[in-house]
Amino acid sequence: MTSLRAYIITRAMLTIPMVFILVTLVFIILRIMPGDPVRAIMRPGAPQEYVNEIKHNLGLDRPLFLNLRGSSAVVAAETLLLRAGPSADEEAVMLLEEGDELAITDRIKTPDGEWLRLSTGTGFEVWITPERVSWLRRVSFDFSPVESAEKPEGDWVRVVISHGGLEGWAPVEQFKVRVNILDSQYFNYLLSLLRLDFGTTIAPVRGRSVATDLKEKFPATLELSIFSIIITTLIGVSTGAYAAQKRRSIADYTFRLYSIVVYALPVFWLGLMLQLFFGVYLGWLPVMGRVGTGLAPKAITRLFVLDSLLARNWPSLISSIKHLILPSLTLGLYLSGVFTHLTRANMLAVLQQDYITAARARGLPERVVVYKHALKNAFIPILTMLGLQFALLLAGAVLTETTFSWPGMGRLLMERISYRDFPSIQGGVVFFAFLVAGVSLVVDIIYAYLDPRIRY
Repeated sequence: MTSLRAYIITRAMLTIPMVFILVTLVFIILRIMPGDPVRAIMRPGAPQEYVNEIKHNLGLDRPLFLNLRGSSAVVAAETLLLRAGPSADEEAVMLLEEGDELAITDRIKTPDGEWLRLSTGTGFEVWITPERVSWLRRVSFDFSPVESAEKPEGDWVRVVISHGGLEGWAPVEQFKVRVNILDSQYFNYLLSLLRLDFGTTIAPVRGRSVATDLKEKFPATLELSIFSIIITTLIGVSTGAYAAQKRRSIADYTFRLYSIVVYALPVFWLGLMLQLFFGVYLGWLPVMGRVGTGLAPKAITRLFVLDSLLARNWPSLISSIKHLILPSLTLGLYLSGVFTHLTRANMLAVLQQDYITAARARGLPERVVVYKHALKNAFIPILTMLGLQFALLLAGAVLTETTFSWPGMGRLLMERISYRDFPSIQGGVVFFAFLVAGVSLVVDIIYAYLDPRIRY
């Protein structure tokens, strides 16, 4: 037991750097991909200021890894004008007062000196020009005019910027610059993950929590994965064990051929054929969705079969199972070919062991020798593969979910990729990474429990 405990602790500790590497790779790959995710969702001709506002709210205007330009700046002068560009000749767009603090979004050197581009924060009160008010209304910027007893000289309007992002430029010597080298996209991203915050969507609905979308879609994928892996296990392990028992017989050659053919078939084509035969020609089973219209059970776990059982809603239970049959059968058949071949190979190796010969010599029935003694020992590597395949199913069976209009994780990710929804793609992929790492850890622990040899 001590060795098992030590193995579990060691394996759990090794999972931490593995997840860290996965998260870092996801971050880097998404950042080096061509294209601007914010520009991709904007209508043609959208003002650059509006694009900058969205980037600021999403944190995409931060440096990638280390922030050496400064995190925020505090106005040092009594009053200070922010201009539309990094030049004293540009028009004034904002009037700041001593002590105002803004986020630094850029820092450049010009012939006039070093300039900062600054952005207002949420709930920031600032003086702006009437022309800027008109511009804010045209681009649907979220702000509110407020009354102020003390109005500076000139034509200024006091407003509250509700969601931040209104920008302007000023010389760096007019500020007290605060530097936080960890105020970057990467470290802010890691900090948000520690808080289980996957960010907010930018399309098709901007501002919706990515975690909410994952919470709504994951139960559908989990339910499909559970039923698919059950079908895979029943078909793949039983056919592989029987093929090994009947080695070099017609049954053996038949199941070996089956394992090759079923795995070679495109999974979406297999799903379409099942839809066409059982759904269209015979009309036995539905071909899309999770449950019939108006039959969705009360959401308890969001697993429709389980929720229907808990609520004793039998029409909903029957409808949920009918909708599960074709997509889970598609995935189960597709993956069963791998396990037919894997089970047969492991069973053949086990059946040649001395203890199998001894069991036969004692006169035990062949069925007991094969399915009780041999299969139990051959099942350990099969269990590992089952766990990994289940983790991949949890990561979203994209083609199957798309074919059957199954509202799960895979379909969600494909939809958000088409919208170029950067935070949703990033959050979904990281969530998949956590799932695969977690399931892999559980499988390794079960493996160590069943086979004490790997603990040392």
